[in-house]
Amino acid sequence: MEIEMDSPLAERLVARQEVPYDVAIVGGGPAGLVAAAHCRMRGLNSITFEAQAFGGQLVSLYPSKPVTNFPAHLDVASGELARRLAEQAAHFGAELKEHEAVESVGYAVDVGFFVRSSSREVKARSVLLALGMGRFRPRKLGLKDEYRFAGRGLVYRLPSRDHIVARHAVVVGGGDTAVDTAIALKAIVPEVTLVHRHVGLRAYPHSLERLDASGVHVIPEAEVVGFGGDGVLDRVLVAVRDQAAQEIPADLVLVSVGQAPDLGGLADWDLKLTLDGSHLPVDSSMRTAIHGVFAAGDFVAYPGKIKMIATAAAEGSTAAASVERYLRIQA
Repeated sequence: MEIEMDSPLAERLVARQEVPYDVAIVGGGPAGLVAAAHCRMRGLNSITFEAQAFGGQLVSLYPSKPVTNFPAHLDVASGELARRLAEQAAHFGAELKEHEAVESVGYAVDVGFFVRSSSREVKARSVLLALGMGRFRPRKLGLKDEYRFAGRGLVYRLPSRDHIVARHAVVVGGGDTAVDTAIALKAIVPEVTLVHRHVGLRAYPHSLERLDASGVHVIPEAEVVGFGGDGVLDRVLVAVRDQAAQEIPADLVLVSVGQAPDLGGLADWDLKLTLDGSHLPVDSSMRTAIHGVFAAGDFVAYPGKIKMIATAAAEGSTAAASVERYLRIQA
């Protein structure tokens, strides 16, 4: 059958031919990188965008933090794990666009999805969102002199080993990241103190066992309420419940009390997502409520979800399989 080039059918065929990607992946953390690798392994033509460096939180928040709960790795730095995931995706032929923020995602009938980044616009037959929790801002303590010592002994992420020359370090926080950071610092800093507000720490039992054996001094039911130093931090004031505040030496303070997620840019997307708080609901196949849109990683929510790097990797591979099934049905 010969098709007239100005017919509606011809227009749809031309539009389909202009769609170069089977899937556009937005986000280059563990979920996005694993999804990119598995999409290529399944023969899908994909492109992956990451607003910052590939690895997401592994690189932007704590690149030096040791990861001890990822399969087949007894102890690997977060930044190194991110590098290996990106190398694996590239090895399978994934097209990776680093430091290229996505500004909008939308959908047009007979064309498919379009993804507009800071430097290009591409079309795709499906979209896989692996946004993590967006761009993070470290939560601060809200103290008067906090801004004055920021970068002068006060930090919000674990520096690389080569940049740590401290003798007295204080870690503020009680979660897994704070505990793992304190343990990592004790290997290179003579004195490390962990200050947290509650009686118990919110970390894995295995991490707590390592903490007990590390020599880190733990001060529970306490808060850092002040900083001191002549231009450069050299001490902190710690208030302990039912006791008078005390000064302790500190030429390095690492605040690890959480990160404030920023997903504000989603409001400007043409593709309107219905979030549950700051998360996007998905089913067990990582499908969203929007036909052709899949999601994985910290950005998604479903019953029983556990936030771990290994979980994000599993969700990325599941999402890739779901994308392949969806495209096969649509063909």
